[in-house]
This record gives sequence, C-alpha cells and structure tokens, in this order.
Amino acid sequence: MLCNNDFCMRGTCEMQLTVIAGFGVGDIDTYEIAPAVLEIVVDPKKGRAVNDLLLDHSIRGNFRYTPEPILGRFRIAVGQYSDLDRIGEGLAEIAALEYDEASYNAIDAYAVRDLVRELRQQREEAIARKETDTIEDEIATGVYGGEY
Repeated sequence: MLCNNDFCMRGTCEMQLTVIAGFGVGDIDTYEIAPAVLEIVVDPKKGRAVNDLLLDHSIRGNFRYTPEPILGRFRIAVGQYSDLDRIGEGLAEIAALEYDEASYNAIDAYAVRDLVRELRQQREEAIARKETDTIEDEIATGVYGGEY
C-alpha cells in the first residue's frame, strides 16, 4: 500500500519500507538532483544479513546506504544515477528474508516493483524539472544573452 510518502509492507512479517524524502531539484550550484531516501526496518535478528545484501547491491547498483544492523534499520539514498532495478532486487531479497513460513505470509513482490516504478517516474520528473530550472536560470543570468 502506498500512502502519502509512506510505503509500508507489513503482514506477520515485520519489514517496513518508508520513503522518507522524494527526489528534489536542489540548488543551481548542483548538477544532479537531490536523492530520494528510503528507510527499511527489519527484524534486528536479520540485520546482519540485510546489511550484507545491501552492501552487495550498493556496489553494483551505485547507491549509498547507512546501516544500523543492530537495530534492524537502514537508509538508502537513491541518486540520479542509481540502478533502480538493482535496488528493487535488493528489496525483494530483503523481503524474502522476512518471509514468515509459519503463516505463509510473504511481502508482495508486486509492491516492491510498484515502488521501484514510482521512484523511476519521480526521478525522471525531477531530472526534467532540474533541466528546466537550469535553463531558466541561465537565461535569467544572461548566459544566453546576445545569441539572437
């Protein structure tokens, strides 16, 4: 379910995934958009396994994360050039760790894909806004002055 920047996947599994900050345009001095930030909360007993998964995916997926494995809490910074497919794979693997065999409840893989799809769309919109803002700022400062 997706509610106001809050994307929580819950059942008897206790994985929680929240979008803390969406992509932003940033200021004129930065060339890239501001990253989106996700927070994952899992069972602290699985914190080390989640940390290992995120480490592996962050290297290949070009994203940063801040671990607190003892607490079972992780933050992922999804940047302009992060591989959202790799992030989605990592989230799906984390969800699989949280699978509750006793009750046969699993976090919906479609929910992870929906989140990744929404992040991809938001990132594209932020990039377009950044490019538009940059052009408008360059016109306002006279960069495109006497070209006519």
